[in-house]
Amino acid sequence: MGHVNVAVVAVTAIATLMGCQAQQGRSCVDGNGQAGTCISIRSCQPLRQLLQALRTNTAPPNGFQILRGSICNLRSNSEPLVCCASDLRTGGDDGAGGGSDLLPKQCGVTGLVDRIIDGENAPLLAWPWMALLRGRARGQPSKWFCGGVLIHPRYVLTAAHCFKAIFQIELEFVRLGEHTLNTAVDCEKGLCAPPPQNIPVEQIITHPEYESPCKECNDIALLRLSRPAQLNPLHVVPICLPVDPLKDMGFSEEEFQGKFAYAAGWGSTSMNPLRPTQPNILQQVLLPINDGEFCNAELRKGYPNPRSTLCAGGEGKDTCKGDSGGPLILSNRFETKRFVVGITSVGPAVCGRQSTQGLYTNVHFYVPWILETLRP
Repeated sequence: MGHVNVAVVAVTAIATLMGCQAQQGRSCVDGNGQAGTCISIRSCQPLRQLLQALRTNTAPPNGFQILRGSICNLRSNSEPLVCCASDLRTGGDDGAGGGSDLLPKQCGVTGLVDRIIDGENAPLLAWPWMALLRGRARGQPSKWFCGGVLIHPRYVLTAAHCFKAIFQIELEFVRLGEHTLNTAVDCEKGLCAPPPQNIPVEQIITHPEYESPCKECNDIALLRLSRPAQLNPLHVVPICLPVDPLKDMGFSEEEFQGKFAYAAGWGSTSMNPLRPTQPNILQQVLLPINDGEFCNAELRKGYPNPRSTLCAGGEGKDTCKGDSGGPLILSNRFETKRFVVGITSVGPAVCGRQSTQGLYTNVHFYVPWILETLRP
């Protein structure tokens, strides 16, 4: 029996000998002497990673002692419950909290009722969760290179391909609360927004299976900000995640098909791929979600699960270069909250051509990964 199995079997045996003293969801003390809660090991990222390190013989010398000292109970299926320090929980499906508990209770609300329909400047209050990514390639000036969407005061959701090594772009910061790039303070109809926030990124977390088995598969990433965004009820608001579309939105994922969703960003407004033109003002466009022939034949090649993506666009309306990572947005049935259902991923070589579409990462498909990755 190898070292891996010895560790796992020993942990289980010790938990049994302990008499499984702490009940799930109860207070406990972990292997480092820190107070915590007895939860599934799947919901405690540091201890889950420590177990994986033990399996691969890469754990620190005292790793087994820490894990052994953190076991607080066993489930009926012999899955260990661990004492997870309160500031280390990431969430999961243990029934004693969960990743969804970390999501903001107030989300997806804008101060705007009427909107311009599509292909136009977005009103000031339309999309308060929009994020812009600023970075530079070696020897090049800084530039805005991708979009994103705020889902939590510490997390921005974006596309993994924004950080491809071939682009050699070093991320400098994320900007929140922006609308018009060339003005320090954005004002419209007598209402002025606070200055935008530039926040460095503490960690770039691309999906572990990005580029597998196809070049743009699993094109999704989370950016953990170095400090929480300063939320503002009109100008900086997290968007909602479609954790359970039927419950949260009033319709299922299958019913996304045929609906019209908004996309927004500061990407190129030019149809010429060799001469991108970045707009000064945030743009919005209304796009139909449907699995069109072009999308299935040209963009989804090699994707093993079509559900991982959404097709949207056509009729000469599209997102374009620079919009990558930005959101595709649907409202709930009562138009009271907005949800990010897609992340701009790939599109045709020429944006906005008739009978073409863009491909968007289906956020609902990746909600389990997102919730597993979030931490306080």
